[in-house]
Amino acid sequence: MRLTDILRDQHAQLHVLLDDLQRLGVAGPEGRDRLQKARQAMLSHLSLEDHRLYPALHANPATVGLARQYAVEMEQLTPALVAFFDTYHDGSVDPQAFSRSLAQLQAVLRQRIGREEGRLYPAYEAHCERLD
Repeated sequence: MRLTDILRDQHAQLHVLLDDLQRLGVAGPEGRDRLQKARQAMLSHLSLEDHRLYPALHANPATVGLARQYAVEMEQLTPALVAFFDTYHDGSVDPQAFSRSLAQLQAVLRQRIGREEGRLYPAYEAHCERLD
């Protein structure tokens, strides 16, 4: 399977987990389980991008500028994402505050994912992908 297909699948899985979390909330065990799974899914995705996608993009003159831009943005976004998961991990929060924070997180991720899938991944596919 192509790297970008794996990354797109991970995006879809993260959307499902976050939608489930919005529906369930974080107060109960099922919601906390979804929160932990979403955190792990996000960290795995970021790791795959950091170890495979970005190095290839940085190594190609046609994509190095784009890679720098997206990497810098992600360096700024990642601490906020991790902070969200760390803040709500124990489930002892106001349900409305959690719902608002999760909605904000989902909006930011939808925008970022749309940009990655619309611009970053096509650049990787066009300039960096090795077809085996």
